[in-house]
Amino acid sequence: MNCICTVANRHFWHQKVLFFLNLKISHKLSVIYYSTKPLHASILQEVKDIKPLLQVHAQIIVSNLSHNVFLCNRLINTYASCGLMSKAQIIFSQSLNKNLVSWTVLLSGLAKNDLFLEAIEVFYEMVVQDIRPNEITIASVLPAFGKLGIALMGKSVHCYWIRHKFGDNVVVETGLIDMYSTLGCMRIARNLFDKMSVRNVVSWNVMISGYSENGYVEEALWMFNRMRRKGFSGDVYTQMSLLSLEDLRVGSGLHSLIIKSGYENDQLVKTALMEMYINCDSVNDAYCIFREINKKDLVAWTSMLRGLSKSGNWRRTIEHFNKMLQDQIMLDSVSLITILSGCSFSGALDQGKRVHALVIKSGFEADIFVGSAVIDMYANCACMRDARKYFEWMEEKDVACWNAMIAGYGMIGYGNEAIELFSKMTNLGVSPDESTFVSVLCACSHCGLVAQGLQIFDHMTKVWNIRPTSKHYTCVIDLLGRAGRLHDAYSLMKRMHPKPGVEVYSSLLNACRIHRNFERGVEISRELLELKPNDAGYYVLLSNVYALAGNWSSARMARKALKSNNLKKNPGFSSVEINGELFTFMASQTDHPYYKEIKEFLVGLFINIEQAGYEPDTNSVILDVPEDVKKDVLFHHSEKLAIAFGLMRSKPGMVIRITKNLRICNDCHLACKFISKVYGRVLVVKDANRFHVFEDGVCSCKDWW
Repeated sequence: MNCICTVANRHFWHQKVLFFLNLKISHKLSVIYYSTKPLHASILQEVKDIKPLLQVHAQIIVSNLSHNVFLCNRLINTYASCGLMSKAQIIFSQSLNKNLVSWTVLLSGLAKNDLFLEAIEVFYEMVVQDIRPNEITIASVLPAFGKLGIALMGKSVHCYWIRHKFGDNVVVETGLIDMYSTLGCMRIARNLFDKMSVRNVVSWNVMISGYSENGYVEEALWMFNRMRRKGFSGDVYTQMSLLSLEDLRVGSGLHSLIIKSGYENDQLVKTALMEMYINCDSVNDAYCIFREINKKDLVAWTSMLRGLSKSGNWRRTIEHFNKMLQDQIMLDSVSLITILSGCSFSGALDQGKRVHALVIKSGFEADIFVGSAVIDMYANCACMRDARKYFEWMEEKDVACWNAMIAGYGMIGYGNEAIELFSKMTNLGVSPDESTFVSVLCACSHCGLVAQGLQIFDHMTKVWNIRPTSKHYTCVIDLLGRAGRLHDAYSLMKRMHPKPGVEVYSSLLNACRIHRNFERGVEISRELLELKPNDAGYYVLLSNVYALAGNWSSARMARKALKSNNLKKNPGFSSVEINGELFTFMASQTDHPYYKEIKEFLVGLFINIEQAGYEPDTNSVILDVPEDVKKDVLFHHSEKLAIAFGLMRSKPGMVIRITKNLRICNDCHLACKFISKVYGRVLVVKDANRFHVFEDGVCSCKDWW
């Protein structure tokens, strides 16, 4: 029955358009002339596409009705709905008899099309011309203040509303709550909400969403329960607001409630559920929901792609992406950026080049955001020549493009090039942001450029007026620590604002390990455990510091504390890309399907590099075990297994690219130098901190790592 009605409505609409477009209007027949006005208006109300809109607009001009304020307002609204705000603004400017509706329709259109600054300018012009806004006008402009973060102007409009005694209005009051929530002023938003005489579902949703987006989990849940007690069952948007809390326990409960409420088949809700499970690192649950969606849109495909990429399962990620292509899903900039980020994280250069080709084929090569992702991909695969080539090709670059290049140079050990690019960027008038300084300070740290790094850190506040964050302090403390200036690094940590976090303590602890300052190392380890007592990695660090100091009893106690707290250290793993396919190896993995042939190859490899002068650095194994056991542990390190497999399966002369989840150890670093020389191969190892490019027995880090 619904289908028949839909067909009938479409037929009626088609007939009406044909009648209108074929209508010959006589200037002499005033009856026809005036009777067409309602017809114009009703057709404009139903127009959704640009082509029929332009045809109707042409008929209005031909009919000499272009100055009719009622039709002008309808035209402005329709053009705004189609996203053609420039056309809407032209019609507004040419309208001779503007009324309050004209101003309101234009302002609302600008706000809905995210032209918030222009919307505020129109509102200001209204006030200057003494045109008093009504409730709809004020409700339309309020989102602009929230989105732009202009709290003072938003409060001024709120005062204007109170001063002119507009009275209670649920739409405006809800708009004010939304504005204050977006600005992070939850206390003011809650005060307004409590004073509302009438509330609707939208009011409750806005309040719940405000708490959710500002991280107030308990308050959002309390408000939801209160909403239900007041007799409001909620709707799709209520569920979506709560799902954005990114709490697995809450999300699982909401999932049950969604099924009970009958919203489980709603596309928006399913996508929100997927996002919740992805953000809570439950990618398998997200995939189950994805499979249940009958008509998967691009958003669902891209969300799942992001989830799989985030989980680190590259095989499933690339299979999912290939399925998107097989099903002829039209890729957009977001989906391309997502898969490029996955290639970047995994160091999958071959797949990255394939996606780059798709970027060109899809017509997104000029997109700034996609461009920065392409640069980042090449930089994270240590292909700085290709990254620089694409960077120079781009006609328009934003700060993210510059940041990606600077960070790339820093990770590979080209500190001077990073500083030169930073100087070029500022000389061209591109203002650096917080990320820029993180990138350039990190580059200085990786290359030991202490004086330059400290000068840039000083200029960040004095010249660019950017307050240092924990990330900036981490870079500078790492810079000082690596240079052996442990006292200066420790002093900076103690006086930094905000208070030091886990990253800062970790950087200083690593410096203590490098320079064998065990007393300070133990002190920092304990402070680190107080900050994050449930992280297995920090118990291992504490154990290692004790072990390096020769205090084996304390080292064993730290390991026992790790087990007694039921914590497990993340195992080391390394990946190597062969012909576009990624192969992953765990440390000491003897059950790998290729282990037997890898072991046989490794035995020969060790004989060859030992003849060239390599001696295993057993100090890299911080365990109280015999030397032969230490050598066996080093033999089975994940990067050695991956390199051996890469040498076995790749053609002579090909670059072998390894991605490792942990920091490379001293012994593997030494072994890679000898392998690159003996086998005449370039080895690119991306560990948790940086790149190491080994060629002819030399590493790009110059042993500063």
